[in-house]
Amino acid sequence: MEIKEILEIAQDVTEKCIKCGLCKSVCPTYPYIMEESGYARGRLTLAEMVIKGEMPINREIAEKWDQCAMCRRCEWICPNDVEYKKILVQVRELQEKSIGKDYLKELGLKALNFLQSSVGRKVVKVAGKLGNLTGEGEIKVRLPGRVKFVPKPTAKPFEIRGKEFKSEKEKGRLLFFTGCMIDVFYGKTGKNVIKLMNKIGYTVIVPKDIKCCGAPHLYSGNEQAFETLKNHNLKEFNKYTFDAIVVACPTCGGALQEDYGISVKVYDFAELFSKENIYLRGKGEKVTYHVPCHSYSAMKVDEDVFYGSIRKVKGDELIKAEKAKSCCGFAGLFSVKNPEMSEKILKEKIDDFKSTGADIILTSCPGCVLQLRDGTLKHSKTQQVKHLADYLAENMD
Repeated sequence: MEIKEILEIAQDVTEKCIKCGLCKSVCPTYPYIMEESGYARGRLTLAEMVIKGEMPINREIAEKWDQCAMCRRCEWICPNDVEYKKILVQVRELQEKSIGKDYLKELGLKALNFLQSSVGRKVVKVAGKLGNLTGEGEIKVRLPGRVKFVPKPTAKPFEIRGKEFKSEKEKGRLLFFTGCMIDVFYGKTGKNVIKLMNKIGYTVIVPKDIKCCGAPHLYSGNEQAFETLKNHNLKEFNKYTFDAIVVACPTCGGALQEDYGISVKVYDFAELFSKENIYLRGKGEKVTYHVPCHSYSAMKVDEDVFYGSIRKVKGDELIKAEKAKSCCGFAGLFSVKNPEMSEKILKEKIDDFKSTGADIILTSCPGCVLQLRDGTLKHSKTQQVKHLADYLAENMD
């Protein structure tokens, strides 16, 4: 896209902002920056000044834009429906064209592409076998100024790819868009999504050669890379017959729903499960739930869908956290670019969950599982973190 075209699109969006400042109240980064450029209104104002030629793009402005987690909570609360995602995508693309590539972001995006390449998949499979020999658990990684606990590759990555899982009483066919993290790290979660969907009457098809949904690339302003991934995935979708798409990652779901231009409905798996007249037997545990930002800001799924699914597990106690709907601080490349801020947001989140006294922290986003698990290992070792699909499937047994 040419710079002139980017400027025209960006100007149309920025002019919708009425500068009310309501977005300040929900921005996860503002409390740690405490200046106008630390939340959506200020970042939009910077964009507007650049668009009008009142200020050139420089590294300092780029840093302010990069401090945005793209949780899109500002869109969720905005009274004038400002498309904040759209403007940030455009200015980040403009940023790259004007001052050059951000090589840390570029490295992260290339790593995602590698994981879904034929060579990358072979490497991940070998890593999964080696990791399985040392048992379950996270790997302690030392990074500049901090420690991060990250999951090992699952024992059999990409195991469910290219298969059809039939339901005994088929009432519909779902295409399961697994997503990078489930394919590589959380294979058990993928299997459990299928198990749940089969139980409620859906046959599940897992495409053989889908790649990353492209959301990380798009959110970083690399629209060309996103279009390449989108076109590849759409071509793969066309090989299968299905009624709807199901996801267990709201970032993937948001990209498919908003940016792929597909006619079929995209469901979070919990939307389908919560509607069913089915009840499970719990183990007398106390559970709480983290609502992933993109589940409500991108996919527009009501949080009651997730709480309703949890309440189907009889015998367990659901305790809502005060800040259940706040960002966990992961946000993909945001946590790489802003490690100190990400850690502070995470610590506040874990402290809130500790106050519930829950045994288990549930969520329905693999990225949030990774982040919250890292947080509990550092700040709350008595609490477990589970994907909602794993929790439901385990209690279904």
